[in-house]
Amino acid sequence: MERKEFLRSVGAGAAFAITFACLGGCLKEDPNPLTTEDPNANTPPDPVTGVLFTVDLSASTSSKLQNTGGYLTKNNVVVAKDLKGEYVAATVVCSHELRKDIIFNNDEFYCTAHGARFDLTGKGINNDGKRGLRIYATSLEGNILSILA
Repeated sequence: MERKEFLRSVGAGAAFAITFACLGGCLKEDPNPLTTEDPNANTPPDPVTGVLFTVDLSASTSSKLQNTGGYLTKNNVVVAKDLKGEYVAATVVCSHELRKDIIFNNDEFYCTAHGARFDLTGKGINNDGKRGLRIYATSLEGNILSILA
């Protein structure tokens, strides 16, 4: 059988199946690819204090943390002031599809991409949040808020 005859016998359906299989891996590409669930895995904490980074609460860039319910995102971490006036921090990466879409809303962490919801301890509140969320400890000394590993 010659090549032309073979290709005719295989037909367009097989050609489509082969093409789809080859390209299928490219169809769903994460716009925020990560090598690990923890975006700070490559940023080692201070070996003595365990601090990942600090936030100067007196700086104008931190003004959102002056009010309860306010939050900011820094170094792939959502830092917020909960309704009790305590500082909380969580990864910005949602465990549902590893997208950097976590915000702080109504005293919980919320994924704007899929609607996953997490309480302040990182426990999932709805089905999309069932894997939980990485929470970071915080420590306050004067106006310096430390986010700990």
